[in-house]
Amino acid sequence: MKNLGPVLALLSAALFGMSPALTKSVLGEMSPILVAGLLYLGSGLGLLLLLVIQKKSVSAELRRLTPPHRLKFLGAILSGGVLAPLCLVYGIQLASAFEVSLLLNLESVTTTLIAFLIFHEHVGKRVWAGKLLLIFGGLIITLQPNSGSGFSIPALLVVAACILWGLDNNLTRDVDDLSPSVLAGIKGLIAGLFNVFLALGLGQGTASKYQIIATLFIGSISYGVSLVLFINALRSIGSSRTASYFATGPFLGMLFSVLLLGEQPLSHQWIAAFFMIIGVWALYKENHAHLHTHTSTTHEHKHLHDEHHQHQHNGTEGPGPHEHAHTHKTLAHTHIHLPDIHHRHRH
Repeated sequence: MKNLGPVLALLSAALFGMSPALTKSVLGEMSPILVAGLLYLGSGLGLLLLLVIQKKSVSAELRRLTPPHRLKFLGAILSGGVLAPLCLVYGIQLASAFEVSLLLNLESVTTTLIAFLIFHEHVGKRVWAGKLLLIFGGLIITLQPNSGSGFSIPALLVVAACILWGLDNNLTRDVDDLSPSVLAGIKGLIAGLFNVFLALGLGQGTASKYQIIATLFIGSISYGVSLVLFINALRSIGSSRTASYFATGPFLGMLFSVLLLGEQPLSHQWIAAFFMIIGVWALYKENHAHLHTHTSTTHEHKHLHDEHHQHQHNGTEGPGPHEHAHTHKTLAHTHIHLPDIHHRHRH
């Protein structure tokens, strides 16, 4: 079965990459807190509507959450759903969409660093080289020697959002009790409502009907659909590699900022873009293969009968992708692989 993780990650990146330019086009005088809330509320409402149409039981899935996964889910909601969008929208308000789009490449870096340092995910030499180029490009934008602090405050806000999303990505990867649509829908609804009510409580809830509808729509596409695709990719190819493919999204965001908003990037921003493009290119050149052992385990997920899925059925499953509880026998072999659900081992 061909791993569709890279395709899902690229589609997710394209939808998310459009968000800075689209958000800035409707932001106007709206409170960044309200905008952050509406973006994720749009994501949650859109996905929950889809779940209703599919007649999927959200409560049944939530009951399957184990205590450790509940904590990780709450951590993902707080870091990626509440705090990260706040930092991003404040950054969009103060900086150009082109600059914000470029800096969103650093989410790939923070995701990889957290995956490597905390969750011990393997990262190859070529990936590290690509990440260093992304960091260098980010420093070109973030460092401002002529300012009082030496840093661009709007850029630091976007970097903070990337750190929070990096944490969110790694927490979300392991919450496999929930389907991606349920996880993203609940996360968007809770985080969105929190920030919307926070804005209203602070007297910052002023917006036109057009702005509200447009922001909800942007959220449903750039955060809702994008997030479902992203979570599926996380489970297919792991945090580090998903982040690497996702790093293409900001370049589409750069294009949108020029075409949609008519922005004129500065020379140092083009230089930063050059280094980041090379960095992303380096990320696609890694092939990881070695002898590894799969221990016997029983779990449930969608699969086909490939090398890792050789088991008997009760006669109800067809030849296509299907989902049921199944047991893997102990298996040792060598092949090119990614840190998906079957390949999370130490190196």
